[in-house]
Amino acid sequence: MGNKNPFTVPEGYFEQLAGDIMNKIPAQKEQKPALIKRLRPLLYAAACVCIAVFGVVIYQNLDKQTNETMKGNFSQHATEYNDSYIDEATDYAMFDNNEIYASLLADM
Repeated sequence: MGNKNPFTVPEGYFEQLAGDIMNKIPAQKEQKPALIKRLRPLLYAAACVCIAVFGVVIYQNLDKQTNETMKGNFSQHATEYNDSYIDEATDYAMFDNNEIYASLLADM
């Protein structure tokens, strides 16, 4: 016991260690990448294009439906309200033209 180290390293062990480890590793063959790995960037690009095309088509259809709905609602409300209603409302509120212009300018 004491301070003496009872273990020793065989002579030349560290000089041969790297070579021994490399000999135990199996040789790697140079492999060609699989077809899927080579085509992966093209598949990603095709998927992005498909998503973009479907997005544009859906957006255009929703836009057309929204415009048709808004046109229908506008025409419906346009027939319900006419100028006489606005005149009656301003008479009831006792607004004159100057007050109407002032309120419209205040909203800007």
